[in-house]
Amino acid sequence: MKSDSWLLIIIRSLEKVQTLRVEKRTLIILALGGIVFAGGLAFFAYEYFSLLYGRDHLIDEVQKLKKQTFALEQKLKRTSPENIPQKPHPPPVVINELEVMRRGDREGFAVRFRLVNQHPQGNPLSGTLAMVAKNETLRTPIYRVIPEMRLNKGIPQQPEKGSRFEVKRQKFVEAFFDASSEATFKALTVYVYSADGKLILQKSTEIPEE
Repeated sequence: MKSDSWLLIIIRSLEKVQTLRVEKRTLIILALGGIVFAGGLAFFAYEYFSLLYGRDHLIDEVQKLKKQTFALEQKLKRTSPENIPQKPHPPPVVINELEVMRRGDREGFAVRFRLVNQHPQGNPLSGTLAMVAKNETLRTPIYRVIPEMRLNKGIPQQPEKGSRFEVKRQKFVEAFFDASSEATFKALTVYVYSADGKLILQKSTEIPEE
């Protein structure tokens, strides 16, 4: 009895194995799934390597742009306005025929000159001027200024107190320095200032000995 049951189990098992079937639709689905998976994998690999190539290409382009930018900056520095020698602008006025003269009948010396407008076709120029007699060869330099104002090492510090002028074409200027027994001056400098107090011109000359 036991032997019959065993044979039946074997037979049933064998029959079950023999009757295992896979439908055609399942195979198609599996094949399509494999194709889709392989295609997706290939697409992913293509995109990945494309991104790597694009990144390397972009890095190369950035490096090229940096080099070009650096070269342009260096070129601009070499040709920038501050590196180009600038021609000095001529002053709006000039001093011509500056003379210092001794007068036999008076002690002291006289100063005269012409103040000339460089652009006579324009508006008259106005400002102030000061004249400073100097002797800087002494251990303690001495100075005298016309008109009176504060000096710093012989340079006027209060241009607003200078002699006012207005010149359309040219203007003659004269001044006289009284003699001083304790002062012997060697040179004279004329300082010309604009209406807003900026120094625009200075000119010096020697003072003849008595």
